[in-house]
Amino acid sequence: MQNLNIQPYQNADFQVVSQLFEDFMDYIINLDDLGITRKQINYGEKYLQKNIKDVETKNGSFLIAKIDKKVVGLGVAVVDELSNDDLIELVPHTPGRIMELYVDRQYRKHGIGTKIMQMLEKYLVDSGCNTIRIGVFAPNYLAHKLYEKFGYKDRNIDMTKVITKARFKPT
Repeated sequence: MQNLNIQPYQNADFQVVSQLFEDFMDYIINLDDLGITRKQINYGEKYLQKNIKDVETKNGSFLIAKIDKKVVGLGVAVVDELSNDDLIELVPHTPGRIMELYVDRQYRKHGIGTKIMQMLEKYLVDSGCNTIRIGVFAPNYLAHKLYEKFGYKDRNIDMTKVITKARFKPT
């Protein structure tokens, strides 16, 4: 895609990136056939601040994709540490985790997500990671297919059963 620029997140893009996180959660809510996902008031700002903190404290990378100065996507990766509990059942190594990957609906299927993934993976490999994990919401088949193209395989799967429908009010 012409004029695509992937660069580190900057605070000057706070409002636009906050809105992307809002849009991302709307997308996930629409996929949620159980109806238990919610978006609190100011979700985008709160979630962006959480990601900034994670990147700062976990040797991470926060990338944004721009086309002609318009933010159209984002990706966040961190270097994880294995806890003593993890080491009970895992070989010692340095895991990386891709925390977020989102491309604005209008700009999907142009390779933007692929480019962000490539850059995040390179960052994690260069940071000494031996494995990379990425979570995917089960109904998000498009993301799952993309991750499979990158060689990711299902490893841990949580299953959920709704006993009673929860009714949430924004807080």
